[in-house]
Amino acid sequence: MTTQRTRTTLVALAIVAATVATSCGQSSGDDAEPEAPTSTTEAAAAATPLEVEVTTETFVDASRPTDDATGPHTDDRTLVTTIAHPTEGGPYPLIVLSHGWGGHPEEFTETIPQWASDGFVVAAPAFPLTNGEVPTRQDNVLDVEQQPGDVSFVIDEVLAASEDEASPLAGLVDPESIGVVGHSLGGATTWAVSFNTATRDPRIDSATIFAGVVIPMPEGEFEFDSGLPLLVFHGDADDTPMDQGRDAYEQAIAPKWYVTLHDATHVPPFTDDESPYDELVTRTVLDFWHGTLDGDDEALARVTDDASDPELSTVDHE
Repeated sequence: MTTQRTRTTLVALAIVAATVATSCGQSSGDDAEPEAPTSTTEAAAAATPLEVEVTTETFVDASRPTDDATGPHTDDRTLVTTIAHPTEGGPYPLIVLSHGWGGHPEEFTETIPQWASDGFVVAAPAFPLTNGEVPTRQDNVLDVEQQPGDVSFVIDEVLAASEDEASPLAGLVDPESIGVVGHSLGGATTWAVSFNTATRDPRIDSATIFAGVVIPMPEGEFEFDSGLPLLVFHGDADDTPMDQGRDAYEQAIAPKWYVTLHDATHVPPFTDDESPYDELVTRTVLDFWHGTLDGDDEALARVTDDASDPELSTVDHE
């Protein structure tokens, strides 16, 4: 039997492994990275960009409490959520983005609208006890256990807004096309909401992991062989160990991709920080989503080539 103390220790060890030497919300500027090739992302995206609106919504889940390890307690969970969406057309797939420990949706202020302009509704909650605006976040990292539920609640709220004629999201979201993506501790959240038997959300149609480890949940087991389309990125110069994410990838079944970014560290390849990998990550993610959520077979067929660059990456795919 797994005791509370044992489970907490396992979670703590996994989190320590995920945050060694690098905060999830800070870039490590001392690590050498290859020179950036000439980027064509903007030119490619500019062909048919959609006009995008970015708003902030506050969603309150009254069914679950927020327990701060240092003492404060509230009977609900407040999720201040950045939402970017095309201003017309649709319905579009929904993407829910989970930030890392000490991170925040503000780290993705350029990335989120870029994704939305390619034909997605993107929702990015600030988790109550792990976002960078929480002074005591180091004491509250175990709240990751609640974050899969936060993701599901955000999905609930966005889908409800899409059905509300008075909402700016009215008619914009396809409830049958939902993807999740997470960075670092947000990657752990994404693993759990996608593959853990107690916390997974059956509405999710694809999962994307940015440098995330697998962290035990209080209940349930991880079943990676569900057939959910999976795309994993990890830098081989990242202090966060690759082993757990790689092991999970190996257990998953097709379609799946594992992209190793050569000499990449923990943060810059995925947030707004400029890096040589920006074009590669963006085009790969967008085609993966169009392929798995829009049913675009041509986009899905491009994913391996999108992610392949002899100087920047190595790709495994099944």
